[in-house]
Amino acid sequence: MDQQAIVPLRLRHEIWLAVAFLSAMWILTVFCYWSAHWLGLSVFLALVPGLALVFYFQAQLVGHAGANHRLGAAESLLPTLGSANWITLLRMGGVVGLAGFLPLPILHGQQWPALLSWMPGLVYLGVALADLLDGFIARKQDQETELGKHLDIEADAAGLLTASLVAIALGRLPAIYLLVGLAYYPFILGIWLRRRRARPLIALRSRPYARIMAGFQMGLVAVALLPVVNPYYSNIAAWIFMTPLLIGFLRDWLVVSCRVETDADQQCLLDRWGRSAIMKSAPLLLRLAVIAAGIEALANGGLWLSHPAWQLAHGVSCLLAGVGVMGRSAALGLVLLLGSNHSPFGTGILPTMLFGAAATLALTGTGAWSALALEENILYRRGRK
Repeated sequence: MDQQAIVPLRLRHEIWLAVAFLSAMWILTVFCYWSAHWLGLSVFLALVPGLALVFYFQAQLVGHAGANHRLGAAESLLPTLGSANWITLLRMGGVVGLAGFLPLPILHGQQWPALLSWMPGLVYLGVALADLLDGFIARKQDQETELGKHLDIEADAAGLLTASLVAIALGRLPAIYLLVGLAYYPFILGIWLRRRRARPLIALRSRPYARIMAGFQMGLVAVALLPVVNPYYSNIAAWIFMTPLLIGFLRDWLVVSCRVETDADQQCLLDRWGRSAIMKSAPLLLRLAVIAAGIEALANGGLWLSHPAWQLAHGVSCLLAGVGVMGRSAALGLVLLLGSNHSPFGTGILPTMLFGAAATLALTGTGAWSALALEENILYRRGRK
């Protein structure tokens, strides 16, 4: 049966209203450049990715309209998109708006309000934070749908890709980081091709660490888009953060395409290596490195001592990360302190090594013999029924 024939009329009208909203967001960006007399050919071409996003989101909405049913209840479509899906659609509109900042590097000689330099980061922060809201409302209203689940994934993937493009265009992240934004698309294309060719596939089980890695990428790009981070450090963080994510995508592809053997818990050799004694000792070595670097900084403060607030924050962050008291948070705080444009620490060898150790520690957690690791319970959702 034709999928469109079974979609309720009201739902179909809401979908086209959503498409009109997304189109209006792109038209608004074009109008803004036109009204500022900046709309030349090169600027217009830089706005084309935003239009491509509109068509892509439209295809996802229309093509998956028949999935607007509660999870596990495919026989009954909901007559409206619901509040949660509309929040996701607002996020998609934010992604289209974010693509409107791609022409900014072309206009580097133009004068614009200082607030404009903050807008890409603020828009993406809004898109990322709203990701927490749509799922919460869907669960609260008992309207978790297959369509909503699909749209949420698409909004996340397109948002990360678009934000990465803008950050790379502005010189805040290295060009190779584009692989992070693109990784999702060849992955799902490969699954689609294998299914079409009747090749064996294994349904991928969710991994908490994969969710954590995705969250770190969104946080990195959001912060990199704000004019408060030294590009020297955001480029280092990009390499550190992207490596485990891309390895994770490779691992997932090998698993779903049946290219590696897995046990009953869908764990493969790479997972077992990640839990090996060598990898378990890595966080402890990083903590020792952070403490050693912190002591070195205190012993040879020099110019830093003329900034007591920075020195105090630096010392406390090193101590907390070193002993494992809210270690991930302390490591992230240290990353922000060192990477800030206003940091007195500079870009020497010691702060660079400390930055790298802290960024890696934020990814791995402080591991064994941590004094207080509350974040692990939250991130891995331990203790929940």
